[in-house]
Amino acid sequence: MKGNLIQNLGLMLASLVLAFFFWAVATEAEDPQMEKTYPVSIPVERRGVPEGMVVYGAENIKARVSLRAPRSIWDILQLEDIRAFVDLSDVAPGTVAVPIQIEVHRKPVQVTQSSPQELSLSLELLVERDVPVEVELEGHPALGFMARQPTFAPRTVTVSGPQSLISQVVRSLVTVPVGEQQGDVSGDFLSTPVDETGKRVEYVQVLPRSVTVQVTIEQLANIRNLPVRIVLAGQPAPGYRIESVEIEPPVIAVFGRSDVLQNVAGYLETELIPLNGSSSSFSTTASLQVPEGLTVLLTPQVTVKVNLEPVESKMTVQLIPEIQGLGVGLTTTLVPETVQLLLVGPFEAIEQLDPADILLSLDLTDLPPGEYAITPDISLPDDRLRIEGIFPQSSLPVKIEEISNP
Repeated sequence: MKGNLIQNLGLMLASLVLAFFFWAVATEAEDPQMEKTYPVSIPVERRGVPEGMVVYGAENIKARVSLRAPRSIWDILQLEDIRAFVDLSDVAPGTVAVPIQIEVHRKPVQVTQSSPQELSLSLELLVERDVPVEVELEGHPALGFMARQPTFAPRTVTVSGPQSLISQVVRSLVTVPVGEQQGDVSGDFLSTPVDETGKRVEYVQVLPRSVTVQVTIEQLANIRNLPVRIVLAGQPAPGYRIESVEIEPPVIAVFGRSDVLQNVAGYLETELIPLNGSSSSFSTTASLQVPEGLTVLLTPQVTVKVNLEPVESKMTVQLIPEIQGLGVGLTTTLVPETVQLLLVGPFEAIEQLDPADILLSLDLTDLPPGEYAITPDISLPDDRLRIEGIFPQSSLPVKIEEISNP
């Protein structure tokens, strides 16, 4: 009796194993396991930082993670389901290598590989202290101007961070650009913790982050910046006009006695620049007319570019269309018999235009008797000319008829 019971239990166990095997095979066939690397790198978090401590180094590290999971899990797996982290709760102060751990908030999932496997970090006591603020001007104001000593607030800031790095900070540096400025510079500027050599100390926070700075820019008493006025002589060629004039530099710094500077006009003039009937734009170097008692600081000459453009004119011409391709035994009637063109173009081209050189034709090839609206073909002798209007209309009414026998 006892033997039969043992035999039956064995058969039941074997059946259970076989049933599980077939269930696993069926499940694998319907939802196969897949092993691959997750397509997005996982940011590595830092957990368990002891109170009063700060961790730094290996910033913005991300881990590549390979997983084994059923295809149904891969179909729904999201970035937020995977966490990469280092646990610093039991780490002693100093520079240490901490293993990177991976958590997956989906089941069933197996982590098969991750890279990197550890991080090298520094754990130190978090300290803070006050350091003085120093403002440094970058660049130089425009010629003839000077920058006064800046005023700023606050005069000190609080720096916080790892103890070994805070000990290196001697001041917080604020850099204010004043290059080529002719007026006061003011605003809020970020301050940077630096060591005694002026090098930035990393992993250190500054509070407040910015410092309010005011820099007064003053003009020197015996130096003035004067705009340049261009003096042109003559006229361009007939049919042309001045479109614009460019000058470089547009402002010149001069030095002289205070009484001369006070009485000088508000500009410097160039010497005469002759146009000489020019019909195209040109550049030239022009000297300046400098009043006695003044001296130009950099250059007594400027570069002037005179841009010329044609003056446009208009002309109306009356033309009789030329009929082309009219079939044998056909005649045509145009109403009206003439076409009026309004032409626009450079003065010179309009003046030289002979209306006889304009070809205006109507192509009636293969058209049977009837009434049509035909757009004329127009050929102008000068590509500088353009048609602004066709009268009475752009498509001309044409009537084609058979020639009646007498």
